[in-house]
Amino acid sequence: MARAAGGVADPVSDTLGLLEEAMQLARDLGFRVREEPLGELPGGACAVGGKRQILLNAAHPSSQRLDTLLDILAADPGVADQPISLLLESRLHRRRSDR
Repeated sequence: MARAAGGVADPVSDTLGLLEEAMQLARDLGFRVREEPLGELPGGACAVGGKRQILLNAAHPSSQRLDTLLDILAADPGVADQPISLLLESRLHRRRSDR
């Protein structure tokens, strides 16, 4: 977990770091990740021309974009074969457990 000055946890840095890691993981799994304004829609996974894509709402805060990614990645069996951080693995495990 990232620490701000004085040793206090910095949740924004953690969220941004996890978002970047989750986006890279999605790419490694063959998804094309796109951030676009989607109005009120959160985004999600879809296939366009037979290619897997993830749309994230660029207008939403990074925490919401991360939640959307975690939901998609937690359901993908290919994640088990990928090297990921302990923090991301923990978040994905919680998502799977909540189902």
